[in-house]
Amino acid sequence: MIRQSLTVVALVALALLAPVSAASAHDSLTGTNPKDGQTVKVMPDIIDMAFSNMPLAIGTKVLVEDAGGKNWAVGDVKIVDNVVSQSVSPDAPGGDYTVIWRVVSSDGHPIEGTFGFTANSGAAGAPTSQAAEPQSTADRSQEPETSAPGGFPFCPVVGLVAVLLALTAIVMRLARRRPDKNGSL
Repeated sequence: MIRQSLTVVALVALALLAPVSAASAHDSLTGTNPKDGQTVKVMPDIIDMAFSNMPLAIGTKVLVEDAGGKNWAVGDVKIVDNVVSQSVSPDAPGGDYTVIWRVVSSDGHPIEGTFGFTANSGAAGAPTSQAAEPQSTADRSQEPETSAPGGFPFCPVVGLVAVLLALTAIVMRLARRRPDKNGSL
C-alpha cells in the first residue's frame, strides 16, 4: 500500500513539474517611439515603449542616455495599460541616444533591454515631430533584444515540493492507521 501511495505521489509530482520546467513566456517589447535606429528631427519629450502585456509598476526604470552617458530622463516612469512612458528633459541636446529599460513582466520576472535613436536637434521647447505610436508587432526587424532570467523558477518548485511532502506525510499516516486483517488498528 505504501509503495502504491508513493508511486501515485511521484507521478503527480512529475505531472506538476513538467509544465514548470518549460520556459516561462515573459512579456515582450512590441514597439518603441522613437523606433530603434530611427532619426528624429527634434528630441522627443517622451519615450514610449509598448509591451505584450501590462508590466507591473514595481522596479521599472528607464534611462535616456546621450553618447557621453548622461541620463536625460526626468520624472517618474508612467505605465498606462501596456505602454511605459518616460519624460525627457526639455534641455536635452540633439545627438545619439540609448534608451536603457528594465520592467517587471506581468508574470513577476524582470525583463530589460536597450534601443537607440538619433535626434537632429535638441528639444529646447520645440514640439516633437513624433506621433506617439509605438512600432507595430508585425515589424520586429528593429525590435530590441530583451533578456529575461533564464534560470529555473525555484519559488514554484519549492512550494510544490512542500505540498508533495505534506501529501506524502498524510498518505503514510493513513497507511499506518489502516486496520489489519483482524480488524484492529
